[in-house]
Amino acid sequence: MKFSEHKEALQLRRQGISYDNIGKRLGIAKSTLWRWLKTEGLVETQPQRLTELKRIAQRKGAAVNRAKRILRTRAIVEQAKRDVTHFSKRDLWLIGVALYWAEGTKQKPHNVAQRVVFTNSDPAMLLFFLRWLRTICHVPTEQLTFELCIHDTSNVEAARRFWSSTLQIPADRLRIRLKRHKRVPHRRNIGDGYVGLVRITVARSAQLNRRIAGWIAGLCQRVGESANGKPPDFGSGYPGSIPGSPVFRLETGVEGSRDSKSGRSDRLREDRLPRERLAATGTTRQRSVAGSGGADSWLPSF
Repeated sequence: MKFSEHKEALQLRRQGISYDNIGKRLGIAKSTLWRWLKTEGLVETQPQRLTELKRIAQRKGAAVNRAKRILRTRAIVEQAKRDVTHFSKRDLWLIGVALYWAEGTKQKPHNVAQRVVFTNSDPAMLLFFLRWLRTICHVPTEQLTFELCIHDTSNVEAARRFWSSTLQIPADRLRIRLKRHKRVPHRRNIGDGYVGLVRITVARSAQLNRRIAGWIAGLCQRVGESANGKPPDFGSGYPGSIPGSPVFRLETGVEGSRDSKSGRSDRLREDRLPRERLAATGTTRQRSVAGSGGADSWLPSF
């Protein structure tokens, strides 16, 4: 063994040269090189320049792939936007019904008088739902209440200003509900971009909520007929299949019981009957349930 080769091997390793390159340059076996380096404590501790070069190349490749993905995504989104060539009032109605089906609060046996409540953190979705309420259901702005739900450690005033500007409502109309912040949060919606979520409630809208449930049930039935030749069986999640809901009582003839919380009976009265059943009984409905346009002002007409 030449002392000069041993010394040169140590210098090359300290520079981050790999085992293979050192062995080829000095003409020594990898096992011999490993023994030399082990005596000097250079085994598995000295970073390799080749490994670092690989990491740099990987980062460059990832950046190039990310730029390509962004361009592809942008092209796909722009093409998809051009697919929406016509948007009718009926389209607005159907999409709004589907949105409420997914994100809205439905009536349950323990709360048969549940009002229309929609909660979300997506500004575009909230704006769409507001337009749906005003255009399809004819709900006036005065009948709407807005509540901001946000963690107590967030910038509440900045979030209030954001939602006031986005939803075009006065800041004092936005009620604040603070949520207790966990010391070790598992959520990722934190930081300056976190503005909480907004809950929109329609006053005096129990009847409208029942009508929406009927629309959802109609959509389920139509989809089931077109796909399977018969209405789908959605179990207890199917709108109107829950005992105590108005649709269930109309279809089965089963009357509800007294609400334990409010003490009010949920028996059907004439002002709760749908328009079709009122026509069959020769009765007319006079009570306004949503907006100022009368009882049927929120029925869709296309």
